[in-house]
Amino acid sequence: MDQITAAARSISVQNLSQRISVPRTGDELQRMSETWNEVLERLESSVKRIRQFTADASHELRTPIALIRATAELALRRERAPEEYRNSLRSIESEAEQMTALTESLLVMARADSNAFQMTLAPTDLDAIVSHVIGQHQALADEKGIQLKTESSGLPALAHADGPAIHRLLLILLDNALKHTPSGGTVTVAAHKSDGSVLLSVADTGEGIAPDALPHVFERFYRSDPARAGGSGFGLGLSIAQAIAQAHGTRIRVESSLGAGALFTVSLKVA
Repeated sequence: MDQITAAARSISVQNLSQRISVPRTGDELQRMSETWNEVLERLESSVKRIRQFTADASHELRTPIALIRATAELALRRERAPEEYRNSLRSIESEAEQMTALTESLLVMARADSNAFQMTLAPTDLDAIVSHVIGQHQALADEKGIQLKTESSGLPALAHADGPAIHRLLLILLDNALKHTPSGGTVTVAAHKSDGSVLLSVADTGEGIAPDALPHVFERFYRSDPARAGGSGFGLGLSIAQAIAQAHGTRIRVESSLGAGALFTVSLKVA
């Protein structure tokens, strides 16, 4: 017991990879040691995620901050014409908007990590959400020469879900599909009942996802070409969509291969 206590006291945030020696006694001492090691493993995993998240966020914020500072310094270095000042301010405004969007996405992920996603689950008409999202993206699809269509089983697609959250999830998936589908392609959004659940899907005929990238598309800040970066443009969009799905007790699944497009699906409980 003294050895276990001493080992536990020696472990800190700096050496969470250290483990307690497990005595093969078959009694409560062995069970306690094994439990301690399980706790340490979970703590180590959480701390690694926090450190990686902090490092990634710092990296993403460094570029827009540097651009804002450089633009301001150049503008102030000497007297300039009013139009030059306006151009500098436009550039600063654009970078500030990017930082605002990134910060909002980071806050969403922080809430997801702390299990602070508050979902108000109620009977939700997924067909209505699909129609609304399609309407929001129709002009963009027309501009890119992409056929945007929807499919329905003809039966009410009522799911037990948080309407605004599912709307955001679908926005991310559809924005992602449009980004990776060339002119002349097709993006299809569908909501239909299937075996006691409601399936929400977004399929495209785009470039597809490489096999080595497929397991990573929902990871934060993950970017790969042709793998999807997500709706936010920072490699956070698909991570946010997956966090929303998980808050509903489900997951987004993806099927894809290079040159054959991609299919993203999420299964929700029938209301």
